Amino acid sequence: MANLGATSLRHYISGTDGTVPGVGGCPFDMDRLQRDYVDGAITPTRIIHFTGDELNTDVKMSLNPLGDYGKDGDEILDVLACSGFYETSTLNFRVPNLHKPGAARASDVWVVIPQNIIVPKLIKKLHQGAIDGIYIATLSFLNAGDEDKPKVVQVHDYTSCFIKFVDSLSYGALAVFAFSFVKVKITQHDYKQISEKGENKVGGQYVYEFDYNSALGKKL
Repeated sequence: MANLGATSLRHYISGTDGTVPGVGGCPFDMDRLQRDYVDGAITPTRIIHFTGDELNTDVKMSLNPLGDYGKDGDEILDVLACSGFYETSTLNFRVPNLHKPGAARASDVWVVIPQNIIVPKLIKKLHQGAIDGIYIATLSFLNAGDEDKPKVVQVHDYTSCFIKFVDSLSYGALAVFAFSFVKVKITQHDYKQISEKGENKVGGQYVYEFDYNSALGKKL
Protein backbone atom coordinates (compact mmCIF):
# COMPACT_ATOMS: atom_id res chain seq x y z
CA MET A 1 0.00 0.00 0.00
CA ALA A 2 1.30 3.43 -0.86
CA ASN A 3 2.75 5.47 1.97
CA LEU A 4 0.39 8.35 1.18
CA GLY A 5 0.92 10.83 3.97
CA ALA A 6 4.09 9.90 5.83
CA THR A 7 6.00 12.67 7.50
CA SER A 8 9.52 13.35 6.28
CA LEU A 9 10.87 11.81 9.47
CA ARG A 10 8.83 8.64 9.08
CA HIS A 11 9.83 8.39 5.43
CA TYR A 12 13.46 9.03 6.36
CA ILE A 13 13.78 5.70 8.18
CA SER A 14 11.14 3.74 6.28
CA GLY A 15 11.66 0.03 6.73
CA THR A 16 14.40 0.18 9.35
CA ASP A 17 12.08 -0.31 12.33
CA GLY A 18 10.24 -3.35 10.99
CA THR A 19 6.91 -1.57 10.70
CA VAL A 20 4.41 -1.81 7.85
CA PRO A 21 3.38 1.57 6.37
CA GLY A 22 -0.34 1.85 5.66
CA VAL A 23 -3.04 4.45 5.05
CA GLY A 24 -1.75 7.96 5.75
CA GLY A 25 1.65 6.60 6.73
CA CYS A 26 0.27 4.39 9.54
CA PRO A 27 3.26 2.26 10.64
CA PHE A 28 1.37 -0.78 11.98
CA ASP A 29 0.11 -4.11 10.69
CA MET A 30 -3.49 -3.20 11.46
CA ASP A 31 -4.97 -6.46 10.22
CA ARG A 32 -3.00 -8.42 12.80
CA LEU A 33 -3.73 -5.93 15.59
CA GLN A 34 -7.46 -5.98 14.90
CA ARG A 35 -7.53 -9.76 14.70
CA ASP A 36 -5.79 -10.06 18.07
CA TYR A 37 -8.09 -7.44 19.61
CA VAL A 38 -11.37 -8.90 18.29
CA ASP A 39 -10.52 -12.58 18.86
CA GLY A 40 -9.91 -12.28 22.58
CA ALA A 41 -9.82 -10.05 25.63
CA ILE A 42 -6.35 -8.56 26.07
CA THR A 43 -5.01 -6.98 29.23
CA PRO A 44 -3.40 -3.77 27.98
CA THR A 45 0.31 -3.23 28.41
CA ARG A 46 -0.05 0.52 27.75
CA ILE A 47 -2.75 3.11 28.34
CA ILE A 48 -3.33 6.70 27.19
CA HIS A 49 -4.87 9.68 28.97
CA PHE A 50 -5.78 13.08 27.48
CA THR A 51 -5.97 16.28 29.53
CA GLY A 52 -8.92 18.60 29.20
CA ASP A 53 -12.62 18.26 29.96
CA GLU A 54 -13.52 17.85 26.28
CA LEU A 55 -11.45 14.69 25.81
CA ASN A 56 -13.29 12.34 28.16
CA THR A 57 -13.28 8.60 27.36
CA ASP A 58 -15.71 7.36 30.05
CA VAL A 59 -13.34 4.46 30.80
CA LYS A 60 -11.83 3.64 34.20
CA MET A 61 -9.26 1.04 35.23
CA SER A 62 -7.87 0.35 38.70
CA LEU A 63 -4.18 1.24 38.52
CA ASN A 64 -1.38 1.99 40.94
CA PRO A 65 0.51 4.26 41.04
CA LEU A 66 -0.86 6.62 38.41
CA GLY A 67 -0.85 9.87 40.36
CA ASP A 68 -1.54 12.86 38.14
CA TYR A 69 -1.91 10.72 35.03
CA GLY A 70 -5.61 10.07 34.76
CA LYS A 71 -6.52 10.25 38.46
CA ASP A 72 -5.59 6.63 39.24
CA GLY A 73 -7.28 5.21 36.16
CA ASP A 74 -10.10 7.63 35.24
CA GLU A 75 -10.60 8.64 31.61
CA ILE A 76 -8.04 6.30 30.06
CA LEU A 77 -7.99 3.98 27.03
CA ASP A 78 -6.10 0.85 26.02
CA VAL A 79 -3.23 1.37 23.61
CA LEU A 80 -3.00 -1.51 21.13
CA ALA A 81 0.16 -0.17 19.48
CA CYS A 82 2.31 2.95 19.72
CA SER A 83 5.27 4.20 17.69
CA GLY A 84 7.55 7.20 17.95
CA PHE A 85 11.26 7.91 18.05
CA TYR A 86 13.87 10.54 18.88
CA GLU A 87 17.03 11.11 16.88
CA THR A 88 19.96 13.40 16.16
CA SER A 89 22.73 13.45 13.55
CA THR A 90 26.33 12.55 14.22
CA LEU A 91 29.41 12.73 12.05
CA ASN A 92 31.13 9.55 10.94
CA PHE A 93 32.69 7.48 13.73
CA ARG A 94 36.07 7.80 12.01
CA VAL A 95 36.09 11.54 12.73
CA PRO A 96 38.43 12.09 15.72
CA ASN A 97 35.92 14.29 17.55
CA LEU A 98 32.38 12.97 17.43
CA HIS A 99 30.19 16.00 16.81
CA LYS A 100 26.39 16.21 16.65
CA PRO A 101 25.56 18.75 13.94
CA GLY A 102 22.10 20.26 13.78
CA ALA A 103 19.28 19.92 16.29
CA ALA A 104 17.60 17.04 18.06
CA ARG A 105 14.52 15.71 16.25
CA ALA A 106 11.47 13.68 17.16
CA SER A 107 8.91 11.92 15.00
CA ASP A 108 5.16 12.14 15.30
CA VAL A 109 3.68 9.68 17.79
CA TRP A 110 1.31 7.13 16.23
CA VAL A 111 -1.25 5.42 18.47
CA VAL A 112 -3.83 2.66 17.91
CA ILE A 113 -6.86 2.71 20.24
CA PRO A 114 -10.26 0.96 20.34
CA GLN A 115 -13.15 2.83 18.74
CA ASN A 116 -14.49 5.04 21.52
CA ILE A 117 -16.30 8.29 22.24
CA ILE A 118 -12.87 9.95 22.10
CA VAL A 119 -12.47 9.46 18.32
CA PRO A 120 -14.84 12.24 17.10
CA LYS A 121 -13.36 14.47 19.79
CA LEU A 122 -9.89 13.86 18.33
CA ILE A 123 -11.19 14.77 14.87
CA LYS A 124 -12.58 17.99 16.35
CA LYS A 125 -9.16 18.71 17.88
CA LEU A 126 -7.62 18.06 14.47
CA HIS A 127 -9.17 21.36 13.39
CA GLN A 128 -8.50 23.28 16.63
CA GLY A 129 -5.50 24.17 18.76
CA ALA A 130 -3.14 22.15 20.88
CA ILE A 131 -3.97 19.61 23.57
CA ASP A 132 -2.17 20.56 26.78
CA GLY A 133 -1.03 17.03 27.58
CA ILE A 134 -1.15 13.43 26.37
CA TYR A 135 0.16 10.73 28.70
CA ILE A 136 1.10 7.23 27.54
CA ALA A 137 1.88 4.85 30.41
CA THR A 138 3.45 1.38 30.32
CA LEU A 139 1.97 -1.18 32.73
CA SER A 140 3.34 -4.29 34.44
CA PHE A 141 1.89 -6.83 36.84
CA LEU A 142 4.07 -6.72 39.95
CA ASN A 143 3.59 -8.22 43.39
CA ALA A 144 3.87 -5.24 45.68
CA GLY A 145 2.14 -6.85 48.63
CA ASP A 146 -1.32 -5.36 48.10
CA GLU A 147 -3.72 -5.90 45.17
CA ASP A 148 -2.78 -7.86 42.08
CA LYS A 149 -3.39 -5.16 39.51
CA PRO A 150 -1.37 -3.40 36.81
CA LYS A 151 1.15 -0.86 38.03
CA VAL A 152 2.58 2.02 36.03
CA VAL A 153 6.31 1.54 35.44
CA GLN A 154 6.93 4.19 32.76
CA VAL A 155 5.14 7.36 31.60
CA HIS A 156 5.72 9.45 28.47
CA ASP A 157 4.27 12.88 29.24
CA TYR A 158 3.82 14.88 26.01
CA THR A 159 3.11 18.62 26.28
CA SER A 160 1.52 21.02 23.73
CA CYS A 161 0.34 18.29 21.38
CA PHE A 162 -1.21 18.85 17.96
CA ILE A 163 -3.39 16.12 16.46
CA LYS A 164 -2.19 15.67 12.85
CA PHE A 165 -3.96 12.54 11.59
CA VAL A 166 -7.05 10.51 12.54
CA ASP A 167 -8.32 7.37 10.75
CA SER A 168 -11.63 6.25 12.21
CA LEU A 169 -12.93 4.32 9.19
CA SER A 170 -10.32 1.95 7.81
CA TYR A 171 -10.03 -0.66 10.54
CA GLY A 172 -13.45 -1.39 12.06
CA ALA A 173 -12.99 -1.89 15.79
CA LEU A 174 -9.79 0.17 15.97
CA ALA A 175 -8.84 3.77 15.24
CA VAL A 176 -5.44 5.30 14.50
CA PHE A 177 -4.24 8.83 15.21
CA ALA A 178 -0.95 10.72 15.20
CA PHE A 179 0.22 13.81 17.04
CA SER A 180 3.24 16.08 17.28
CA PHE A 181 4.48 17.65 20.50
CA VAL A 182 6.71 20.36 21.91
CA LYS A 183 8.07 18.71 25.05
CA VAL A 184 8.37 15.16 26.37
CA LYS A 185 9.03 14.04 29.93
CA ILE A 186 9.86 10.36 30.51
CA THR A 187 9.42 8.97 34.02
CA GLN A 188 10.74 5.50 34.80
CA HIS A 189 9.71 3.68 38.01
CA ASP A 190 12.15 0.88 38.83
CA TYR A 191 11.17 -2.06 41.02
CA LYS A 192 13.51 -4.47 42.74
CA GLN A 193 12.80 -8.09 43.68
CA ILE A 194 12.79 -8.99 47.39
CA SER A 195 13.42 -12.71 47.08
CA GLU A 196 12.70 -13.68 50.70
CA LYS A 197 9.11 -12.46 50.47
CA GLY A 198 8.57 -12.73 46.73
CA GLU A 199 7.57 -9.08 46.59
CA ASN A 200 8.62 -6.16 44.42
CA LYS A 201 9.43 -2.83 46.02
CA VAL A 202 10.06 0.50 44.35
CA GLY A 203 13.80 0.80 43.83
CA GLY A 204 13.91 4.32 42.48
CA GLN A 205 12.71 6.76 39.86
CA TYR A 206 14.40 8.44 36.91
CA VAL A 207 12.96 11.45 35.07
CA TYR A 208 14.30 13.01 31.86
CA GLU A 209 12.73 15.90 29.96
CA PHE A 210 13.48 17.42 26.55
CA ASP A 211 11.97 20.65 25.24
CA TYR A 212 12.24 20.84 21.45
CA ASN A 213 11.27 24.53 21.37
CA SER A 214 14.33 25.52 23.39
CA ALA A 215 16.50 22.50 22.41
CA LEU A 216 17.04 21.79 26.09
CA GLY A 217 17.18 18.45 27.84
CA LYS A 218 17.60 17.90 31.57
CA LYS A 219 17.28 15.32 34.31
CA LEU A 220 14.60 16.28 36.84
